Amino acid sequence: MSISTFDSTFERLALLIPGHWDKVIVSVILIGLALLFSQIWARYLARGQISAQKRRLHLVWARNIIWFAALLAIISLWASTIAGFALSLAAVAGALLIVSKELVMCVHGYLYVTLVQPFKVGDVIEFGALKGRVIDIDMFATTLTEFDAAGQATGNVAEFPNGLLLTTPLRNMSPTGTFSLHHVRIPVPEAFVHDLDRIEIASMAAAERVTGPWRDEAIAHFRKVSEQQFIHFPSGKNKVSWDFSNPEHLVLVVRVACPSDERSGVEQAVFRETWKAMVPQTSPPGGD
Repeated sequence: MSISTFDSTFERLALLIPGHWDKVIVSVILIGLALLFSQIWARYLARGQISAQKRRLHLVWARNIIWFAALLAIISLWASTIAGFALSLAAVAGALLIVSKELVMCVHGYLYVTLVQPFKVGDVIEFGALKGRVIDIDMFATTLTEFDAAGQATGNVAEFPNGLLLTTPLRNMSPTGTFSLHHVRIPVPEAFVHDLDRIEIASMAAAERVTGPWRDEAIAHFRKVSEQQFIHFPSGKNKVSWDFSNPEHLVLVVRVACPSDERSGVEQAVFRETWKAMVPQTSPPGGD
């Protein structure tokens, strides 16, 4: 692009906003400061000793606050100019509302998440067909690291528009913070239904052994959460029950309290130990 072409383009831009170049410059400076502060905060968190989950939580909320403040400052700066075009602005807003209803719903969904807080960054949620850990929440979409049916990370990243939060039920699988209750479901083969007592004892022993390192801490955690939120949560103690809703398939249900990040590992350990007790051990070849 030649210098003359650049000058003519600049002159045309100047005619579009006569007398407001000071506001344009200040607006650009505000955007630059928002970018700068976001980068500085990200680098500060990267040098910190906090966990990755807390680092991500602090990064998302600080970034949203910085950009909200910058947007508010820019709107305040241009308020007098905007007021002069109130009628035109109302017409444009009406057109946007009709044409971009989904976009407006996304903003409303973000306000819902911000004010009501049905979940936060780091929580594991189920939303429609999606299940995963929340890693980002912006004004238009929520981002998850996807989990499979067994609770293992798939390596995929999924997003859904915030507008769906206003119409679709959501399940938060980690509402109590550090610890959560997890139900391990173990189908019992028909050949073993005559020995349910032994299976119960084996499953409870497996649950006690696996949760031993944190059991007392989990019980104290659920007691504290119940007192703070005025909600009666289960005690956090291990419990065994039976699901016989389907007469043809008896299912053993083992309830355990475990760290939110270790649900999958706890489930696998309880299942393996219980299954070993259910299946008779065969003698090695050549034994007596």
